[in-house]
Amino acid sequence: MQPGRTAGPARARPLLLWALLACAPAIAQAQDLSGLSVLPHADADRTFAGWQSEGEVPAELSVPLDLGDEVHGATLQLQPVRPDETWRVRVQYETSLVLSAEGPHLDLTDWKHCVSEWAPAERTGPVSFLLPVPTPEQQACFPDYTPAELERAVREAVMDDPAQAERWLQGLRAGPATADSPVSPFAAISAIRARIEVLRGGRWVGVTTVTFLPPLGC
Repeated sequence: MQPGRTAGPARARPLLLWALLACAPAIAQAQDLSGLSVLPHADADRTFAGWQSEGEVPAELSVPLDLGDEVHGATLQLQPVRPDETWRVRVQYETSLVLSAEGPHLDLTDWKHCVSEWAPAERTGPVSFLLPVPTPEQQACFPDYTPAELERAVREAVMDDPAQAERWLQGLRAGPATADSPVSPFAAISAIRARIEVLRGGRWVGVTTVTFLPPLGC
C-alpha cells in the first residue's frame, strides 16, 4: 500500500464538518418557536374567537375553524425562542368547488383547486403580523372544468352512495333556477396557509406552515 493512500478520506472529514457548521446558521426548525397564537378579532364583517398552539410547534400544523370564524384581518403572534431574530409571514389561499342546494352542500376538496401566490402579511410589531383579507378575485378563483369532469368529481366524492351522487347530478343538470332541486356550484376558500420564516445567514428559511381550514358551504 502506498503511503498516503488512506489520507484522502481522513482529510475529507474536517472539510465535511466545516461545511456542516457553515450551513448550521441557515437551518431553522419549528423548535425555534415556543408557541403561536391568533388574537381574538372582530370588525363589521368578521369575527374570530382566537387560537393558541399547544405544545411543540411542528413543521406543519392544521387548524380547523369553527363555523363563523374568520382569521382574515386577525393578528398572528409568534413566540420565538430567540427574540432578537427577524421574522416574516406570508399567506396563500386555496379554493375548492362547493355544490350548494340551499342548505345541503357537497365540498369537492379532493378535486381541482386554485392556489394563490404567496403574499406578505403586514408586520405590526417584531413578532406580530396582520393576516390579510383575500380579494374577491382570490375568493372566486377556480380552474376551468367541463360538465363531464364535474360529474366524475361528484361521483368520486360520494362513491359509497351512488344514489346521492345521482341526486346532486340531477340538480346540476336541472340548473339553479329549478325550484324543486336547485344546485349551484361556487368556489370558496378551503385553506389559508401562513408560512412563517426567519432570516438566517442572509436568506429566509421556513420554520413552520400553519393551515387554517374554514368550513365550506355556509
